[in-house]
This record gives sequence, structure tokens and C-alpha cells, in this order.
Amino acid sequence: MAKRSTTNAAYTTEFHHEFRAETGKLLVRRFLWFTGVVVAFGMLSMLGGIVLAMSSSIQVRDGSDDPAELLSNPLTWVFSAIWLAAFSSALLYVWRKKPPESVVLRISFWVVTFDGLLNILMQVTGVPGSMGAFSFFVTHLLACLFMPWSAWQALRPMIVVLGVNALATLLIRNPVWTGAMGIEEWARLIASPLLAVPGTLWCWTRHSKRVKDFRYKFVNSKYSEMRRELVDARRIHESLFPETIENGPVRFAFEYEPMRQIGGDFLFSHCCRGRDGEPDGPLNVVLLDVTGHGIPAALTVNRLHGELERIFAEMPDVGPGEVLRLLNRYVHLTLSTHSIYVTGMCLRVDCARKEIEYASGGHPPAFLRAVDGTIEELQSTSFVLGACPDEAFDPAPRTLEFGPGDTILAYTDGAIEARNDAGKMFRIDGIRRMVASADGRSPTLWPRIFKDEVIEFRGGPPEDDTLLLVLHHSVAGVSRRRDAGRPDAGVGATT
Repeated sequence: MAKRSTTNAAYTTEFHHEFRAETGKLLVRRFLWFTGVVVAFGMLSMLGGIVLAMSSSIQVRDGSDDPAELLSNPLTWVFSAIWLAAFSSALLYVWRKKPPESVVLRISFWVVTFDGLLNILMQVTGVPGSMGAFSFFVTHLLACLFMPWSAWQALRPMIVVLGVNALATLLIRNPVWTGAMGIEEWARLIASPLLAVPGTLWCWTRHSKRVKDFRYKFVNSKYSEMRRELVDARRIHESLFPETIENGPVRFAFEYEPMRQIGGDFLFSHCCRGRDGEPDGPLNVVLLDVTGHGIPAALTVNRLHGELERIFAEMPDVGPGEVLRLLNRYVHLTLSTHSIYVTGMCLRVDCARKEIEYASGGHPPAFLRAVDGTIEELQSTSFVLGACPDEAFDPAPRTLEFGPGDTILAYTDGAIEARNDAGKMFRIDGIRRMVASADGRSPTLWPRIFKDEVIEFRGGPPEDDTLLLVLHHSVAGVSRRRDAGRPDAGVGATT
């Protein structure tokens, strides 16, 4: 549970990190647009005010009405200049210095908050036309429309400004102890929090949609990335599988169909080679089926491959029984604690002795089809690997005759557990029927033919990993060896 929580936490952390990074870049762009629009509007307003002031002064000289008090009050121009300087400075700083996104977020908070505090100060000092927090509402709404704030980030400036506005109203403009607050003033003060609703609601709606859209994009990108990685992983995973053997006394072929991109079925072979690089001596084959599917099973296969490499590197002549015992010991000590177990079959083909030795740990029975068409099952000889400790495990290997023309078919449970549309399983009897009806077919083609029959039977995607393996004692290989031993082998010999 703890490991799963750690994985989920890592996923959540990565998501939030990427979302913050994208939001930060968006914030910088939107902040520059917001401050640019505000500064442009402020400059146009001041320019228009200057024109109106000049026009009003002309009208006064002409004896017309007095100019608007708003334009004639010096404080109006002072506060307007301070306001414009604040937004211009923020715009230039972010544009030139390119500070981190976290700094831009703080600047956006303070520049909007400063606008509200300045409006309250103008109202307290009696600047004509100032409306305090209600003037701030326009700036706040504009900021919410531009910047990718969350609901809380949109609410913070409003909390500060409305708090200061309440104090200024109750303590300075209309001291509460004097009883100067009328019903209208109280109603305006009580209703002032509603100014935060439009901008905050807009930010909450937009932010929620951004999170939803980004989550979809994030999951989709991670899925595509995982698919690409799985393709690479499958290529690496399948490179661990041995090459088929199409010539020589022993023919070796297999077909593998994982349930997903990669799986837990595995095949390993080992054969000593002579000085000419050709196989020399018995052929060892190990067929394994790890519990589970997909990436966890494939990672387990990777570990088992390393253990098999070690075993055969240290003991090239090791027999199937000892290989199975060592694998059981390894699985019991390292994998069973994670509830991972393995079924396995180890085979050793010795063409010189015309025999095959095998040991099977809980694996489905293989089939030995003799050259005369008789079929024998190679039943399991021991427990599932990892189910018991080394001292209680007895591999009980068996030795059978394996003459020219004989063929062994081994497989994993994905073949026998395949189900058709009616829910009927292929079963071991289905494998036996295929082996019995294989007359006239080249044994090295059995895996491909049998796999196609299993696929046709189930009529849908696999529900488990499937691996089919054939070992064939070639008659042609025996004939060539006999021909090579004749004095006239190099003259007129045919194969």
C-alpha cells in the first residue's frame, strides 16, 4: 500500500509540476497583456483629460460654465500619475527582467491590490469622482479576465482591499462611534463583498476547465510516451529470447504472443559450441511463465534471464533437475515475498544418446510425438517455483527416448486457457488434438500453425501471454552425420 501511495504521489507531483510550469508561462504572457492594456488605457485617459482641461479653461475665459472639478483638482493628476507609474513599472520589469513565474504571480497580486488601495486613498482624501472599492471592481474584473488565476488567487486582492475599505469607512469617512453611518452607507458596506463574485467565479470556472483539459492532455501524452517506451521495451525484451535453430540434428522454433506489449512468458536456450562456432553437445532449453502480465512480469523475466545466464556460465553441463532447483531457490528467496511465482520446464536434448531429460515445476504438460505418431505427455515433476524452500523442493527429473523424427511441443497456459465466444476453453485436449493431427506438417512450422489455430479459436484479443515451443530431432541431421562418417562422403553425397 505504501509503495502504491508513493507511485500515486509521484504521478500527482509530476502533474502539478507540469501544470504549474504551463500556468506560469501563460501567466507571464497574460500579465504583459493585462498591464499593457491598462497602461494604454491610462495614458489615453490622461491625454483625454489634458485635452478636456485645456478645453475647459478656454470655456472659462469665454465666460462659459466652470470646468469640471475632477479635472481641476491637482490630486486627481497626482494619483493618476502614481497609478500609471505603478502599472508601467510592473510592465517594464516583467518584460525586461523576465523574472520567475512565482515572482510574476506576486507582482500581479500586489499591482492589482495597489490599484484598490489607491482608489480607497483617493476616496478618503476627497478626490472628486473617486468611488473607492467600487472603482477597484473594474480593475479586478479585468485582471480576472486576463490572468490565469485560480479562485483563491483572484479572491486574495479583493479580501485585502475590502478589508481596508471597511476599516476606512468605519474609522475615517464615517466613524462608527459618531453615528454618522446611514442605512445607505451600511448597505453599501455590507454588499461590498459581492464585488468579488464575478471575477472569482470566472476564475474558478476557467481554472477548473484548464485543470480538466490539462489532465486529459497530460494523461494522453503520458500514454503516448508509455506506448513508445513499451515498443522499445518489447524490442529489448524479445532480444533476450534465443534464435531459432533451422539446421543441424536438433531443430528449434517458437512463437510468442504477449497479452500486452510485453509479458511474463520467457524462453532461454544454451548450447556449448565447438571451435568452429557450431553447436557442440546437448541443447538446454528453459521455458518459464511468470504470474501476472505486462511490465511487472517482464521485469521479473529480466531478473530470471540474468539468473539463468549465471547458472549456465558457472555450470555449462548442469542438468534440468539442478536448473529447476536453483530457479526455485532464487524465486523463493527473491520473488515469492512479492507474491510472484513461476512455472517452468527445463529440457536437455542429447542427440548423441537419443534422449531427452526434463524437469517441470507446475508447468502444463508438454507433448512428445514419436516418429511413429504415438504421443506421450510430459507431466509436471515438481511444485510451482517459489512455493517451497530449497530443502523441500525435489525436481525429480525424468529421461525419455528422443530419437530421429521425434518432436516435443511445449507451451504456456495462455494457449490452453484461450476462450471462444461461448466461454469454452481450448484446454490441454485442444493441444493434444493439434499434435495428433500434425501429419505432413514440418515440425518447425508447428508453433506458427498452432498459434494461428488458437487465435482463430478465441476470436478476440489474448487474455494471457502465449508461447509455443517445438524441439525436433531431425532425421536429415542424422543422415548428414552418417554420410560424413563414410569414406566416400565427399563424393556424390546427397541430403
